[in-house]
Amino acid sequence: MATMLKASGVGKRFSLYTEDRPRTFKELLSPRVLRPRSRGELWALRGVDLEVGEGEMLGVIGHNGSGKSTLLRVLGGVMRADEGTVERAAHVNGLLELNTGMHPDLSGRENILINGVVAGLTREEVVQRFDAIVDFAELEPFIDNPVRTYSSGMKLRLGFAVAAHVRPRILLIDEILSVGDIAFQEKCLQRIQEFKRDGCAIVLITHDLSQVEQSCDRAIWLRKGQVAAVGSPEMLVGEYRAEMLAETSRRTPGAAAAQMTAGGQHLVLNENRFGSLETVIQDVRLLDGDRREVRQVGGGDSLTVRFTVTPSGQTGPLFASVTIGTEAHEDCIDVNTDGDRIELSGLAHTQTVEVSFDRLDLATGDYAVSVGIYAPDWSYAHDYHWRAYPLRIEAPQKAKGILSPPRRWTVSQGGAP
Repeated sequence: MATMLKASGVGKRFSLYTEDRPRTFKELLSPRVLRPRSRGELWALRGVDLEVGEGEMLGVIGHNGSGKSTLLRVLGGVMRADEGTVERAAHVNGLLELNTGMHPDLSGRENILINGVVAGLTREEVVQRFDAIVDFAELEPFIDNPVRTYSSGMKLRLGFAVAAHVRPRILLIDEILSVGDIAFQEKCLQRIQEFKRDGCAIVLITHDLSQVEQSCDRAIWLRKGQVAAVGSPEMLVGEYRAEMLAETSRRTPGAAAAQMTAGGQHLVLNENRFGSLETVIQDVRLLDGDRREVRQVGGGDSLTVRFTVTPSGQTGPLFASVTIGTEAHEDCIDVNTDGDRIELSGLAHTQTVEVSFDRLDLATGDYAVSVGIYAPDWSYAHDYHWRAYPLRIEAPQKAKGILSPPRRWTVSQGGAP
């Protein structure tokens, strides 16, 4: 297997400045203001080694601030390494941000033409593939609207659809697969598997650990800018989860009275509730499309998970998560505010958090919803309600798998046209 991407001893350094650093150009030119003085250095990456071969997918995991996104930018050439080397055997395509390369005032059509050329296609090739790109993105009714009117999920569809029709040799993906509905995520993952079969080398950063386990061939764990471990996805994800659970368990109070949820479920510390309780989750509700509280929805129906978050004092940025899993404890949906680029910061009083799923294309069965609120580096949970909220789904069509997307069958006489 030929090596497509190799990093050797890569380090990236940033300068730290004094607090009297000018905040505007006018202040910088003012004689009364001193020029900013460096007060030290921060190594976001140090001594990172990795290799990715043809048809291989490498997952990168680690807490926020561990250097994951910086690593992807160095690998892609967006940033220059201060030490070490990066060798690339082909052109690199990157999906580093949802808005990367998109002009908000241009239409989806115009952005496809520009991004396709930037990704290495000729204008003629982009025109030839245009209909296929729009069809993959499922954005035909909105393709002539300005991108600034698109939701984050629509921007994901547009960006990924362009990348999917470039046939990249090296692909860098930063978190974006956590955005969008379940069916589109599944379509993206299927296309990534096609890339792998065609020999594309892929590096994936995500907080969705199950995605790393299911899709990646190897994984690395970054801790404070350095490689903490390299190995199989199952082994590293297991160790990563164990570390987080251990820290959460250590911070969970030893004893407290059980609480009753609005739906009649008991929350018991160290059984189905864990966390430091610096911030607490209350009043969790499952709502249907008419905003009525429910414990059962139809397959393909919408669902909103709503809850309040109350801090014990002023807090910094926090992350919220919502997970929907099967009776066998298999996660079907695992989303969080960090992956969806939603900021939950500076809590000083109770706030209401909602996540709405436009449709749940899940098979008939009994499921459970978990909700959590986490420290800004994902190192432990403030409050985590594990499988505390039951949910029944009745799909209109039977399916043996977990997903039950809308579908239709056709039968015609003779061979295929």
